[in-house]
Amino acid sequence: MSKLSVLFFAMLVILSGCSSNEGVQEVEQEVIDGTEETNISKDSETTIKLNGIPIRIEAEKVNNDADVELTVVLDDGQIQQFKVDAESGQTIELTNEQTTKAVPFFIKPSADMMIQTEVSQPKGNLEMTPLLLQENEFVYVDQNGDVVFGNEEQELGRLAINALPDSNLLVDDKNRILVLTQPSTRYDHGIFGDQIEASGFAIIDAQERKLIQEASVPQKDVIESLKPIWVDWDQNGTKEIVLTLSNDRDGARLVLFDETGKQLAEGQPLGQSHRWRHALTVGAFLSKDKLELAEITTPHIGGTLQFIEWDQESESLKVTASGSEYSTHSIGSKNLDMHTSMDSDFDGQIELWVPSQGKNELIGVQRTAEGFNTINQFPLQGYISSNIVSVSNDDQAILAAGTDSATLTVWTFVK
Repeated sequence: MSKLSVLFFAMLVILSGCSSNEGVQEVEQEVIDGTEETNISKDSETTIKLNGIPIRIEAEKVNNDADVELTVVLDDGQIQQFKVDAESGQTIELTNEQTTKAVPFFIKPSADMMIQTEVSQPKGNLEMTPLLLQENEFVYVDQNGDVVFGNEEQELGRLAINALPDSNLLVDDKNRILVLTQPSTRYDHGIFGDQIEASGFAIIDAQERKLIQEASVPQKDVIESLKPIWVDWDQNGTKEIVLTLSNDRDGARLVLFDETGKQLAEGQPLGQSHRWRHALTVGAFLSKDKLELAEITTPHIGGTLQFIEWDQESESLKVTASGSEYSTHSIGSKNLDMHTSMDSDFDGQIELWVPSQGKNELIGVQRTAEGFNTINQFPLQGYISSNIVSVSNDDQAILAAGTDSATLTVWTFVK
């Protein structure tokens, strides 16, 4: 394992003052003894008792994509790791050595937590853990808004672009980075735990470490998100950017931009300030030829799930299906990943998986010509406390979520 991998693991664990081995011995017996499995046909559901409340899950295919490793970050900084065995369908705990793998996408629970380790690391009071670009290089947003590139030995480059300190960093297949920029306090909703929102975005060439493009939203608006959607919506080879824009007069609306900042389409505003729309993902929910955006309107109040199409002729985002009640966010949280998309029944059509409004059930919905149907509804042993992850191949699909009852539930679907 490289020093850089150790760095990212140390950053996760030391955030809360616990060591990498602390609690691991207890995990083995407690998790194995606390595992309950119920078989439904060839599918299965496994619930594992953890050492604490899970706040982040990362999934990775291993063994030639046959098995799946799940890394779970607990609220006190501990790491627990499991493998879903493809042949047996069982979820088993990994060894101490395997639990020290890097988890580069974990969100720090607090910007006040300083990292203290002998391993070389970025300096500064960071809002977000650095994003691992490749084996020996990472990038992060410094507290002063600079985007910083570095490796385990030194800082490699720095761009003073006034980035939002808690912006997610997105990387595409061309090794470009999308980051939200231009922090503003002109809208005081504060649903992510502070009253500072972005008002622009920038695209960076990660290889050359230089700014490619930057743009601003209209002066009345802010970007009420930490994680834009960067996707080739019309499948023409060029990506677009979906943003939730909000202001005091109209509240939140969905707006589609090209990478230069030109507006391509927008949806209807909610018509009231301090009401939010959570743009989830763009996917082939009904047709592979015409992608749709899934979003939750007012996830904290009623939570209406909507599927939206991009009407290029009218330059508008139109609702094609709608229904309630769901919720994909908790007020004050930076977790915007309480959702996932996957094909659990192997019929060639992906479903959207989201929590119920009470966050005590996980629901799979599938688009139909008339709207959408619920295809599965799984009770949770508590209220969801983590992101939702899914991994699939031709013969198996894995779904996982954590709850505030210190449990991890893994659903395995077999073709």
